[in-house]
Order: sequence, then C-alpha cells, then structure tokens
Amino acid sequence: MEVHTLAVNITYAGFGFRNATKDATAAIKRAYAEGTRAFFANNDWVGDPAPGEGKYLYVIWEVDGIPYSGVVGEDDEEGVSLPD
Repeated sequence: MEVHTLAVNITYAGFGFRNATKDATAAIKRAYAEGTRAFFANNDWVGDPAPGEGKYLYVIWEVDGIPYSGVVGEDDEEGVSLPD
C-alpha cells in the first residue's frame, strides 16, 4: 500500500496591522521545516511592525497545489494550523 505524503508549500505569510505589515514568510517556512504546525500572532516572527496596535498573522499555503489561507489575531489561543 502506497502512502501519499502531502506536498505543503507556504507561499506567503505576513504579520502586522493594516498597512504596517511585514513579510514573515521566511520565518514561518523555517518554523514549519523545524516541525511547528500551529502558528500564532506574536512579535517573534518579524519584530513589532505596529507598536500599540493589535496585530494579525496571515499565512497562505498550498497542499498538493490547492491554495489555503488562515489568519489569527494576537491573544488568539487557537492559531493557524497547517497540515503535516
């Protein structure tokens, strides 16, 4: 029996508030490669692009060529979950 492994490709990730958003793609890809599957909105990804504002992390990815996206705000305990 052949086991199919999902082809997950993170195409973009951003962190910030409105127009004060920084590209977090490299940091999210690195964390995913190291085994992280749940991602949360915090300053660890790219610093604080909008001091004093509630920020969001958004992630766009593909699984076997099908696009998906997720967004999470600061203090959200569920996060954005990507597949293995």
